[in-house]
Amino acid sequence: MRTTAFALLASAITGASAAIVRGVNLGGWLVCEPWMNPSLFNGEVDEWSLCNSLGKDACLERLENHWSTYYTRDDLVEIKNAGLSAYCFTPACQPPTRYPYLIRAVQWANELGLNVMIDLHGAPGSQNGWEETGLVGAIGFVDNSSNSDRSLNVLQNLTTEFTKEIYGGAVTNIELLNEPIFADAALRKFYTAGADIVGPANASGINVTIHDAFYNPPTWANYDPHDASAQTPGDFLTLDTHQFWAFPPLDTLPEPQILKHICDFATALKINNTGIPPTLVGEWSLSTGITANSSSNTEQDQAKRTWFRKLFEAQNAAYSPQLPGQPSIGWYFWSWQTEYDIDAWSYRRGLADGYIPKNISDPSTYIFPVLDTGCIDDTFEYTAEAHVSGLPQSSSAGTASATATGSATSTRSGTSATGASSTSTAGSSSAAGMIQPSRWVPWLAIAAILSLCTY
Repeated sequence: MRTTAFALLASAITGASAAIVRGVNLGGWLVCEPWMNPSLFNGEVDEWSLCNSLGKDACLERLENHWSTYYTRDDLVEIKNAGLSAYCFTPACQPPTRYPYLIRAVQWANELGLNVMIDLHGAPGSQNGWEETGLVGAIGFVDNSSNSDRSLNVLQNLTTEFTKEIYGGAVTNIELLNEPIFADAALRKFYTAGADIVGPANASGINVTIHDAFYNPPTWANYDPHDASAQTPGDFLTLDTHQFWAFPPLDTLPEPQILKHICDFATALKINNTGIPPTLVGEWSLSTGITANSSSNTEQDQAKRTWFRKLFEAQNAAYSPQLPGQPSIGWYFWSWQTEYDIDAWSYRRGLADGYIPKNISDPSTYIFPVLDTGCIDDTFEYTAEAHVSGLPQSSSAGTASATATGSATSTRSGTSATGASSTSTAGSSSAAGMIQPSRWVPWLAIAAILSLCTY
């Protein structure tokens, strides 16, 4: 019998290392972004524009070919073999032909013993105006109640479908809305309504997951969507936070400062009895200002592979629990692949090039010691191998990572991650190691869980 989300959380909270969530996003699949899937686009900035340009039938033909080939069961077998226990991905409401691919992927997960988190990634009107929602521009989600109602209907459909016995409890989390940046009162109202829908599925083991909306985890201490005066977090609730280091002002940080920020974040999420709900880092990568303008792929760059290995293990340690009662419960890397397997954003390239441990569930494959603080010993001497074989040509187009990474970062200029903000951009401080930035700071948001496109 599959471990339910609740058993998974209980095990993590009591310190069972096997229950730590170590997952990967299936990015660029059921919602497409130009920087991840450039061959699908002809200068359009999002899926909405793509379909307006091609017309409904031609756009659907192009997207269906992509949905049927970009991720296959073989990819999920590779994910399983890499020691990963879970993945996130993005089905969509429109067009309805996208839905069977979601169902098939959950069926595969059940067959392979993988867990799945589904995240409402793009709501009608767009909850943040970014390309990840399928619609770049104004934040129109709050313009009328029908946008919220339609989103809640999608949550109801997902909950009803994936609590069926045929899926074997593969779906452990449904996230109500990805990276929203509208008014807090409206957001909390939506979270309560969404929890009312997903919450009844608790008996089947599906967790209600909320995004921290760039307020950082301490802001959500003792949050209960049904009790504004609660002194403990709501039951069966998890929090999702996203941590990136590649966007202004963080793109100017040198290596030691990046590692310090990661360690500070680790410290804040490894303090017991803070009231912070069980917390997943639902998106992170190896992209930083140091590597964003690199002119080489990792196969040819030993120093880059050395830095990536240290950066990966630092974040793995920071985002994983060490002791019972800590808020940290694990992470999902962004992403398993991109069209050209950009080195900082492709987990499978990291495996092939040796800067990601070959079996993340086996600590003996790690290199850097982990200190009692939950941070790695970054003084440990390590140099990557001089030569690596890299991904087979059939798996990767081999495009220079600098070009692809540059296109990724340029979509969100003047932006910042949430838990990684420097003190110069912070509005106020929170728990130890946490900097509370202005919640209206946008950044590159590229998750892989659910897109509700509006065309």
